[in-house]
Amino acid sequence: MQCIPLFEDGPLVGRIAMGCWPIAGITSLGVNEQSSLATIHKAIDEGINLFDTAYSYGFNGESDHLLQSVLSERREKVFLAHKVGQHWNAQKERVVDARPATMLNHTKECLKRLGVECVDLMYLHAPDPAVPLAESAGALNDIVTQGWARCIGVCNVSLEQAMEMSRHCKLAVIQIPFNMLQQEQHRALRRFANEHQILIACYWIYMKGLLAGKLRRNHRFSPNDKRLTYEIFQGKSWDRAQDLIDRLDELSATKECSISQLVIAWSLQQPNVDIAIIGAKTPEQIAESARASSVSLTHDELSIIDGYISEAMR
Repeated sequence: MQCIPLFEDGPLVGRIAMGCWPIAGITSLGVNEQSSLATIHKAIDEGINLFDTAYSYGFNGESDHLLQSVLSERREKVFLAHKVGQHWNAQKERVVDARPATMLNHTKECLKRLGVECVDLMYLHAPDPAVPLAESAGALNDIVTQGWARCIGVCNVSLEQAMEMSRHCKLAVIQIPFNMLQQEQHRALRRFANEHQILIACYWIYMKGLLAGKLRRNHRFSPNDKRLTYEIFQGKSWDRAQDLIDRLDELSATKECSISQLVIAWSLQQPNVDIAIIGAKTPEQIAESARASSVSLTHDELSIIDGYISEAMR
């Protein structure tokens, strides 16, 4: 597993991290405690040491509680990235709440759930339109000052928001969605991140499973599948995406890897993509993703893939 410092003189974390949203069991089907715990253990066995969770990963902190079970046995193998600033209300509706008092209270609750005194990275989950970014940044500074986190990050921000946050706190990581079919936010932020020595961690690498190669042209979605609300899963966009998958399938065969491993390898070879956060709910899924660290693409192969992507985006 390739590793990089999380911050200057900080711990070395793997460039492939496990995203813990699926094991929260809110949108992922077929989630159970036994498989989720086995998935976390398998991730560690495969060399993954960075786990990405959040206060809102589970209606009652399910992701944190699962991690706590593993931490009690393998704490020295795990670095934790956490997020505050969102929660669920009594109606199970997501609420963005980045008021300092809320962020501090939720941090204390998260640490209790995890059974730890400190996490390695604490993010603002998303900007709160009702709260100035300076106030949310101040809360993150307080979290570090209290010794509850070692460094600060921010998720789901525009360039302007990232710049504003950086004026009020020292950012170590910016987390954004990024994949072959969604690169705009990364393009907007990568120069700023590079100039300020801020890592970029990316989620949605598989575009909700599409780019993992598991949802092929003849896939039949459940009418309740929320992915159907995304344009990429409908009509001509779906057909063009499937053309891309077909071509990635051919290239992955020559590389003797899976489509999903090819997608991760491509992602990690993009400028200023430092960490790929890969969600998983089974040991088999996380093992396949972790082994993408052994896949390397040549300049010509990267160019070929970029051509495929351009055609899919027309």
